[in-house]
Amino acid sequence: MTKTIKILSGFFIIICMFGCSNYEDKIIDDMNSNIENYDSIINIINNNDFKRFKYGQYISREYFPKSLIQALNKTALKGRVQYLILNKGFNCNSKAIEFISSKFHIRYTPCPGPDFPKPGSYEEVGLIETWGIDENWMIWKDNDYI
Repeated sequence: MTKTIKILSGFFIIICMFGCSNYEDKIIDDMNSNIENYDSIINIINNNDFKRFKYGQYISREYFPKSLIQALNKTALKGRVQYLILNKGFNCNSKAIEFISSKFHIRYTPCPGPDFPKPGSYEEVGLIETWGIDENWMIWKDNDYI
C-alpha cells in the first residue's frame, strides 16, 4: 500500500511539474502582450468616483463599477480580483492603483520611484517575489503561508 502511495505521489508531482502552469506566468504573459487592456482599466478607475474610499483602503469587488468588471474580464485577471487599493502616487498627484488577486498584487504606479522594478526584471527576497512588467506596472507575490 505504501509503495502505491509513493508511486501515485511521484506521478502527481511529475504531472504538476510539466502540466500545471503558474498563475503569475499567465498574468505576466497577458500583461506583456495586452498592456493596452490594463492601461484602459486605469482610465476606467480614474474616470469613476472612488472619493468615498480613503487612500490605502481595500475596496471589495462589490463596489467595482460594471465597466471595471467588464474591463478586468478581458484580461488574465478575469474574475480573480478581490480588492482594489488606491494610493497617492510617488512624486506626483496621480493615483497609484493596486489589484489584489489571492497572494498576487498587481500594481500600477504613474510616477515610479527609484526602487520600482525595472521592466522585465524578477527578484525574490525572502518570501516576496517581484516582477517588473513595464515602467509603470509590476507584480508582487507574498509566499507567506500565514
